Amino acid sequence: YEIGVRLVGSEMCIRDSVSGTGIEHQERIAHSEGFAKGELHINHCATELLFSDKAVSILPVGITDVIGEFEKDDIVRIIDFGGKPIGVGKANCDSSQARETMGKHGKKPVVHYDYLYIE
Repeated sequence: YEIGVRLVGSEMCIRDSVSGTGIEHQERIAHSEGFAKGELHINHCATELLFSDKAVSILPVGITDVIGEFEKDDIVRIIDFGGKPIGVGKANCDSSQARETMGKHGKKPVVHYDYLYIE
């Protein structure tokens, strides 16, 4: 068991995690941006939440568009409501599943916060 520290925007977040998860995954994902297979475009509310001091996942309700074709566990680029790339994450589903659930409440995260890197 270990304590993890990460930077989100200009905020420092501390989160305890089981060894081998959390920060190590985020560091690998941060260095994988050039390998992004697709894009998830998110709305204003989702963008604000990602830059808050809370650890948040990208849920389908906050997604406005899915660009490209990707498989589960592929790296995807996160695009804010203004069209600006703000980070990358590991997809928890493929692009067709992301499109099916896009905008819907009560669905599993498309990108879990443990596998999300916000610049």
